[in-house]
Amino acid sequence: MIQTTPHILILSGPSGVGKTTVWEALHAKHADQLEKIITTTTRAKREGEVEGKHYYFLAREEFQSRIDSDDMIEYALVHGNYYGSTFQELSRIVELGKYPLYIVDPQGMVHLKPLLQHRGYTVQTFFLLPPSIEELRARLSGRGTEQSDHLELRLANALTEMEEQDFYDHKIINTTLEETLETLAQVVFSGN
Repeated sequence: MIQTTPHILILSGPSGVGKTTVWEALHAKHADQLEKIITTTTRAKREGEVEGKHYYFLAREEFQSRIDSDDMIEYALVHGNYYGSTFQELSRIVELGKYPLYIVDPQGMVHLKPLLQHRGYTVQTFFLLPPSIEELRARLSGRGTEQSDHLELRLANALTEMEEQDFYDHKIINTTLEETLETLAQVVFSGN
């Protein structure tokens, strides 16, 4: 059981480093101890998406009402739709006795961490790194969704994102899933 003031976890890393894979495996092993913050959005639900699992879907007026009532921890307008996280969602996870976890890009972490700390929360940040740039390239091209010019752009963006790693509390090289999970679990659940 976590304390009354929740210890909030933030996981970041460049695209292709394996954030989603690491989260899914970590959650499978520790579902009783941590839960990912579900983002609230005004965009339309896509086929296969489930309310309360993938996102919370709100009408624009309701989202604005959440902003006005100071329920939004953070939010942004992206491609004409609002995305953000709510104190209601954070409270839901804390009341379950779990660690809330955000998966955000480095720009999101730099913005989110001070907001949460200003509100009195303890925040622990983790940056996942690839074993090498060559391995990151292989992971991105292994997805089969990247065209060569787009792949080079993604790699250039990843290098820029990796420059932010020194702003994190913990850096973890994602060599194997098992090692990464063990390192994360040791840090998170030992209270360090």
